Amino acid sequence: MQPQPEVGDLVRDTATGRVGFYVGSVAGRLLLRAVHGGLRWEAEPSDVQAATPLRELRARAAEINARSRREAGGLG
Repeated sequence: MQPQPEVGDLVRDTATGRVGFYVGSVAGRLLLRAVHGGLRWEAEPSDVQAATPLRELRARAAEINARSRREAGGLG
């Protein structure tokens, strides 16, 4: 059994292949938030594993880029 992630940890949902941030749990399922924001989804704890360093780097770069685009969008 894997340890439960801490809030803010980047994880991979092996059932869907999606990568997201752990934000909490409800009724024994883990709540994950997409890297770019948007809707949260639930995952079985057994389907969630820590993201590899490469996946984490890519996800964090994507988040920074998305934030930059949102901020730049308000400049016109």
